[in-house]
Amino acid sequence: MWDNVRKLKQILTKGEIRQSGLLLAVGVVVAFSQMLGVASLMPFLSLITDSGIIEHNRLLNWMYGNLGFTSTRSFMIFTGAAMFAIVVLSNALAALSTWMMLTYALKNNHRLSERLLEKYLGMPYVYFIDQNSADLGNNVLNEVNQLTYRFILPLLTVISKGLVAIFILVLFFWIDIWIALTALLVFGGAYSIIYVRINRKLKERGARRLQANQKRYKLVGEAFSGIKEIKVLHRESFFVNAYSKESLQMIRDQSWNAVIGQIPRFALEAIAFGGIILFVLVLIVTEKAAGEIVSLSGLFAFAGYRLIPALQEIFNALTSMRFNQAVLDRVHKDITQIVPQESSSGELQGPAKQVLGFTHEIKLEHLKYRYPSAKSVVLDDISLTIGRNTSIAFVGQTGAGKTTLADIILGLLVPEQGLMLVDGVMIEASNRAAWQRTLGYVAQHIHISDDTIRHNIAFGIPEAGIDQNAVERAARIANLDSFITEELPLGYETVVGERGVRLSGGQRQRIGIARALYHDPEVLVFDEATSALDGATEEAVLTALHNAALFKTLIIIAHRLTTVRDCSCIYILEKGKIVGKGTFDELMETSAAFRNLAKKRL
Repeated sequence: MWDNVRKLKQILTKGEIRQSGLLLAVGVVVAFSQMLGVASLMPFLSLITDSGIIEHNRLLNWMYGNLGFTSTRSFMIFTGAAMFAIVVLSNALAALSTWMMLTYALKNNHRLSERLLEKYLGMPYVYFIDQNSADLGNNVLNEVNQLTYRFILPLLTVISKGLVAIFILVLFFWIDIWIALTALLVFGGAYSIIYVRINRKLKERGARRLQANQKRYKLVGEAFSGIKEIKVLHRESFFVNAYSKESLQMIRDQSWNAVIGQIPRFALEAIAFGGIILFVLVLIVTEKAAGEIVSLSGLFAFAGYRLIPALQEIFNALTSMRFNQAVLDRVHKDITQIVPQESSSGELQGPAKQVLGFTHEIKLEHLKYRYPSAKSVVLDDISLTIGRNTSIAFVGQTGAGKTTLADIILGLLVPEQGLMLVDGVMIEASNRAAWQRTLGYVAQHIHISDDTIRHNIAFGIPEAGIDQNAVERAARIANLDSFITEELPLGYETVVGERGVRLSGGQRQRIGIARALYHDPEVLVFDEATSALDGATEEAVLTALHNAALFKTLIIIAHRLTTVRDCSCIYILEKGKIVGKGTFDELMETSAAFRNLAKKRL
């Protein structure tokens, strides 16, 4: 329990911890009012059965005399009304406490999901290489919700209802220590024994539920992202069956947890009411007065009415917390994980402000890189210089290290050894964001949002900040403007559909190129960016890009060698090493490896 509290303190803000302290204070007030409501019943019942008790009971005698009562009847009415007011007030306080707890939990749900998303987006690019995006989405959208409703809220319930149970038990001990000990042993012992017996299974089934839910999200994500192949190959039943297996497993574990949480209530209610009858019989056997029998039995019946639901809610909350232990562990692990200092600042980058100057050259010196989960190096002793306003290309077989080298230039990966310098300034954690703001990047597979053409070009920029002139300029360079203005019904305001489903592959690629050009970068990096274009469109785009090379630096990774024919320098990579460089014509004459590539890719 204390380890769980420690983990919660680490993932909650100081303000949220202070709010939990306020909830604790309110819980104490509620528990006291509940005890007061129970305690007020006994004098009232005693007064109803024997009005003469006013003379013998110091509290009732003091109230009767000091409040100016002249008749027993009016005093009885006042006492009943006072008791009713106490019960109503205690219930109102309990309702207020419940509202405060729910509000606190819901706000935590928002803040935790926001912080977890911020944490993920603040992680270095290399972190996502070994992560499943559906799993991360599940954690933000679903598991934080599970943590809120099935762990944090139950924890608050344990505290609030635990205080109620403690205060009522204190009242029991004050009235009759033996009856109090009996109630504590019977009810507390029964719940404790059951909880201890199922404790291990709760944790195991909770971890299994988490795994099954992660698999559900992965399967759904894979099914929808690969819908074209699934429809062509008729693989729908595979995904439905795989999803059904994991979904049923999750439902079985959740159902088991729900049933286990309710089982003790039925047995203990029978024990409680049987205990009240037994208690009355004991009072009769010991020849207690009728008034005392009524008042004591009424007191313990009302106290049981308050105590048993409190104990049941505590038990339910504890089983829910134990069942969802794996969720707390996962969210805590992800929120508190340490961001590699050399890889990323771990903070989200705001709008472009500082830009690193680039007027002369980019220099790579003896770069070496190995992916965290790999045994062999991907790049080995790479050294080269890229002059400003030149166009260079990386070519080679699949797996040669071309994209990895581009990712290092983009600042997404940090080399294991070696340096990258821009105009003599070493690129490191402190200036990496400033360097990235000078870059434009076009990937092989372009991410298209279910939004307008305009918002897809000015990707990630709020509406108020979009420069329409920059959007149109970028679209013209990408050879996209005429298509948008002449063929789309709403022009730049046309919605393209999820993943750009209403666009051709070449049109999606050109949106990616326009997106890279939107903020007028100094350096453009193209990772197989023209592979989806037809010959005529590719030629038009490349003409525009090479014209821009008079004012821009182009770094191109190409599958088709026609793309790099006019580059200033072409580097051939093989197994992570540079094995040749030169212009297109020079390499055709001097490099057998380049000629082999040309045979396959021209």
